Amino acid sequence: MTPETVSPHGGSLAVRTARRDEAALLGDVLADAFTQDPVFAWLIPPQLRDRDGRLRTFFTSMSRGYLRRGNPCYLASDASAAALWAAPGGWAMPLSQIILEAVPSALAFRRNLLRALRTQLQIERLHAGQSPPHWYLGYLGVRSDRQGQGLGTQMLQEVLAGLDDDGVPAYLESSNERNLPLYERSGFRVVGDIQALGRGPTICRMWREPQRRP
Repeated sequence: MTPETVSPHGGSLAVRTARRDEAALLGDVLADAFTQDPVFAWLIPPQLRDRDGRLRTFFTSMSRGYLRRGNPCYLASDASAAALWAAPGGWAMPLSQIILEAVPSALAFRRNLLRALRTQLQIERLHAGQSPPHWYLGYLGVRSDRQGQGLGTQMLQEVLAGLDDDGVPAYLESSNERNLPLYERSGFRVVGDIQALGRGPTICRMWREPQRRP
């Protein structure tokens, strides 16, 4: 799917590629979507008064990093959903990008910054051993007031249909058990799980082989 393409799905949703200047919009959508996520509740506790702002800071930072590296990011036409993808070989954040986003990360996680960094390294070590080359779904989220309407599946299909045509697998991690059926319906299967730092939430690792399309 090229940056100029807008794809309708059954008339209920159009999805487009996000522009380089839309990191804040992507971040706002994902921050709202991940409010109930177990890992982010562990890293940025719900009782914090400025939690919404800290989540937006983090997800805007991540979106900016994806866009800066040329990774495909998608938005629903009404900004109800967003997804950050990385093509094969493009998922690992280089040191230069980590440095650029160091301040937003510190502002988002505050005293839990080290916990967040160690969790990310734990996840990345397992991902690094995953083969063959694959597309990586870094984040997919639907705004809290639009969840349960099938938008997540429609966002997934923006990339998965092309991967099926090209015969390329996909990989993701999910820390929210409620989302597993969504991914399983789209062809993903759980290939393992990890407990964050041995004491935090469980994170499922999911793999998808390309599917034969009718």
